Amino acid sequence: MNILPRRVQYLLALTMALWVLQGLFRVLFWGFVSELPLAAESHLVKAFWVGLRFDLRVSLLAALCTLPWLLLPRFSAVNYRVLQRILGYWFGIILLAILAMYVFDAGHYLYLSKRIDASVVRFSSDIAISASMMWQSYPVVKIGLSMALLWGLGYWFHHQFLLSLLQQEKSRKRWYSNCIHVLVIGALFLLILLGRWSLVPLRWNHAFFNGNAQVAALGLNPFVWIYDTARFSNKAATQKDLEPHFGTLSQLFGADFPNRTGVVLDRWVTPTAPVVSRNDTPPNVVIVFMESLGASHIGAYGNQLNPTPHIDALIKQSRWYPHFNVPARSTAKSVFTSITGIPDVSAIKTATRNPYMTHQRSVINALTEHEKHYMLGGSAGWANMSALIHNSIEDVALYEEKYWSSEIVDVWGISDYSLIKEAGIILGQAKTPFLGYIQTAANHSPHTIADDNSGFIEIAEGDGYSNEELKNQGFSSLAQYNAVRLLDHNIGKMFEQFKQQGLYDNTIFVLFSDHQASSAKVAHLPEYIFQFGIAELPVPLIIHAPAMITPVVDHTFGSLPDLLPTIAGLFPQPYLNTTLGRDLAWAKGKGLPSYGFVQDSRTSIAMDGNQIASVNHVTGKRVSADIDAQGVAHITDKANPLEEAALAYYLAAQYLLKANVAKPK
Repeated sequence: MNILPRRVQYLLALTMALWVLQGLFRVLFWGFVSELPLAAESHLVKAFWVGLRFDLRVSLLAALCTLPWLLLPRFSAVNYRVLQRILGYWFGIILLAILAMYVFDAGHYLYLSKRIDASVVRFSSDIAISASMMWQSYPVVKIGLSMALLWGLGYWFHHQFLLSLLQQEKSRKRWYSNCIHVLVIGALFLLILLGRWSLVPLRWNHAFFNGNAQVAALGLNPFVWIYDTARFSNKAATQKDLEPHFGTLSQLFGADFPNRTGVVLDRWVTPTAPVVSRNDTPPNVVIVFMESLGASHIGAYGNQLNPTPHIDALIKQSRWYPHFNVPARSTAKSVFTSITGIPDVSAIKTATRNPYMTHQRSVINALTEHEKHYMLGGSAGWANMSALIHNSIEDVALYEEKYWSSEIVDVWGISDYSLIKEAGIILGQAKTPFLGYIQTAANHSPHTIADDNSGFIEIAEGDGYSNEELKNQGFSSLAQYNAVRLLDHNIGKMFEQFKQQGLYDNTIFVLFSDHQASSAKVAHLPEYIFQFGIAELPVPLIIHAPAMITPVVDHTFGSLPDLLPTIAGLFPQPYLNTTLGRDLAWAKGKGLPSYGFVQDSRTSIAMDGNQIASVNHVTGKRVSADIDAQGVAHITDKANPLEEAALAYYLAAQYLLKANVAKPK
């Protein structure tokens, strides 16, 4: 006699089978995708157990998706073979969805070092570029064949062992026995869905129990995480929301807020430490966007594998800000912030993809005597950047993939060396002082080493460092190490070219990066950035103009919104600043914090080297900590002023994303 009804047996068996499958994927993620050690450490075991409970919830929900074929008392799969066949097809669709989700999740993590979330929809607006990047970066055919094989095994298992549960003889039970089954099974299902023995269900924040983003990733489930992050609201802040924070914002930016005549954060700024005289012909400006070159991959920060000899030498001859960061980890977000001076705290898509946010007022337009040239090797249609560039930079000349004569080498267009070479020719023909914005891309998956006669020598497998040595210094692979070396090589070539063209002495070079390529923990960066989950945010800011700027290591804390105000501050003319940036020369010695934003958990961070604080905008949780001389954060019970700074930055960024939009002319 069957103890449980056939439908219940099927649902339980299907739930367990899917749970085992997802558990297997979790083990594979831990061992082969994540950079965490495969060890029985307490925090890792705890994260794994949190993840398994999420997996069980998803497995049950997936099993319950078969109810349309099981519910009707007479016309169901327990009575008709044809409906069992249809149920088998339906299971095939469910299994395909699960396999596809985990494949994309693994690829997403390898690409961005974070689990797939609702922001993945941003790639759908650039489907051709996203598909090309995937094809060039991953063995798509092998992955597809492996998926097909696994799907076939799963389909066979379901047909052979699970559908047979519905073909058993019906057992006759008394009504009270059925009632007991309903109550017990209902309670079991409810407990699985709750995920814990509590009235408060298992939630995403339970995976973030120790502040380490990589540990949290081990505890997340892609289905649950997409659902949770899709619910993160991004309601625009209003002037009324800013009113309690005007005092903090006034201190952060050195102005009296609110401004009564325009947008409340507008202010006129007179540079305090210009390096250009009013009587001089304005020098040129070249801004170099170094793709994915974060602090951990640069020798000057302590990387021991000598990946950036040219940049290290450049730093010694420049004004270098070692405590500089981007607000968020995203190329599109950093492009937006570098042009607008506003941290992109959009919840799901990037601000560049919002047609109502691309016409921003920008400090770059204060350089009225400069021709504006924006140059990248690929398509500016990616992430809708062309709209932002054209709408926000007055009279800009935009050069992209279709303009160049060099060969396209991968999804990101021409090689960086070719881009720099052709960009130098264009800038050399400028009739007035120019501002050139050069956006590199080679230090990015698929890490193409182009045959472009640049003279770069690639290190082959077995000729350089071991995988362990690379990992200890923050490199995920030899390919990534070579890509960093290639970027450094091309930066060296750029300066050689500008010197040959006679453009070097009268040009201010400003180099920065959009984010760190990896969140892997390294010994040569301070511990607090890993404790607070911002390891991908520290990047270099290098200002190089030996004829005008004395080389110095400036320990002022800064963030990407400060880029353009700092450049404008090199010139003597007052300018209108409508952004959340400030001139770092003005901020020097004031101990002001920089700002970071962790999109995964919707958390704002403010830090100044002595203290750090975070504010979670979903749960409201606040954390304050003191930073010791070794760079370790020690959480305190007493709130520090940086909590208020983090919240003020976030609300001001939300407000300005819409308030800073320029009115149509």
